[in-house]
Amino acid sequence: MWKIEQLRKDLETIVNIDSGSFDREGVAAVGDFFEKKCKAAGFYTRRDPDTLALEVRTHEDGPIDILMLGHMDTVFPKGTAVEHPYREEGNLAFGPGVSDMKAGLLTMTTLAERLKADDPELRICLAFNGEEEIGSLATRDWMIQLGKQSRYAFVFEPGRDGGAMVKKRKGNIDLILKFHGVASHAGVAPEKGASAVTEMAQWIVELNKLQDLSIGTSVNVGLVKGGTAANVVPDYAECIVDLRFERMEEMEKVQKRVAELAKTPFVPNVTVDVEYQGIFGPMNPSKATEELIAKTNAKAAELGQTIEWVATGGVSDANHIAALGVPTLCGCGPVGGNSHNQKEYTELDTIQQRLELFYALMPELK
Repeated sequence: MWKIEQLRKDLETIVNIDSGSFDREGVAAVGDFFEKKCKAAGFYTRRDPDTLALEVRTHEDGPIDILMLGHMDTVFPKGTAVEHPYREEGNLAFGPGVSDMKAGLLTMTTLAERLKADDPELRICLAFNGEEEIGSLATRDWMIQLGKQSRYAFVFEPGRDGGAMVKKRKGNIDLILKFHGVASHAGVAPEKGASAVTEMAQWIVELNKLQDLSIGTSVNVGLVKGGTAANVVPDYAECIVDLRFERMEEMEKVQKRVAELAKTPFVPNVTVDVEYQGIFGPMNPSKATEELIAKTNAKAAELGQTIEWVATGGVSDANHIAALGVPTLCGCGPVGGNSHNQKEYTELDTIQQRLELFYALMPELK
C-alpha cells in the first residue's frame, strides 16, 4: 500500500523550500527533512557539513546492493517558492524543482522505506547530493566511492514523456580559458600591445574545428568577454566552452589540442590559463546495463507498463557511476517536464507507477 496522499503533502512541503544550489540554508533544510524522515524509518544517516550531502543506508557499512541517487538543489533563486508555490491542477503538480527533482527524491525514499520493511536483507543506500546543478564538484568523489561499493545504481532524475528512461548520456566538460595580453593605445602604439581578444578569437576557430556531430562531439563557445575600450589593445579576455562527447577519446583529443595551442600562441606575448571544470564522463550502457534494462522491461510488462529508453546530451550524476562500470539507469523518477523554468511539472499518476516497478524489480537484484 503506497501512501500517495502523504507523499503529495510531503512534496508540497519540500517544493515550498527554496533550495537553489547556492542557498546553503535551503539545501540544508531539504536535507533536514529527509534525514528526519529516514531516521524515523530506522535508516542509518550521515551528513557532510561542508557539502550538505546526505547518505542514508539500511546497513551501517559494507557493500551496497542498490544505490539510489538524487539531488536536493534546484536552479531557482531564493524567493521563487513564494512567487510560484506548489500547486496541483488535475494530474499535474507544479512548483520550483517539483520534477527536477524533488518528486524523484520522495519516490526513492518511499521506495526504500517499503523495501527495508519487506526485505531487510537488501542492502540499500540513498545518496542526496546538494550541488548537482552546479556540477557536483565537491561531491563527485563521495558518489564515486559509493558507486564502487554498489552492484546497481538508479538515478531518480525525472522520467521523460511517456515514461521513458535514460540509458545513455554524453560526457561533458566546461573549459574555462583566460587570456593575458599586453595593453596599449590602439592608435598611438598598437605595436606595443598584445591582444588577448585576438588570441581568444583564434582559439575559438581552432576549437570549433574539433566538433564532429556525426560521432556526438559538440563544441559550444557559450560565453565570451574581454577588452575595455575600442581604442585600447585588450590585455584580458575570457571564454567558457561547453564540450559534449560520447567517447572518452574525444575528450582526450580536445585536451591534447588545448595543450598544443597553449604552447604556441598565435599572438606573441599572450599567455592563457586553462581550467577544466565539471568533468562528466559519458554514460554508455555496458553489457551488464543492457541486461538490467531487459529485466526492467520484463517487470514493466508484467505490470502493464511499457518503458522506452532514450539517449540525451545532458549530464547527471549517473555519468559518474556509470563510468565505473556499475549498471546504471537514469530518469527513474516520475515523469515530468519544463525543467528549469516556472512551468515545471510532475505527472502525479506516474509516482505510483515508478514505485510499483522498482519495488518489483529491486529485490531480484540481490
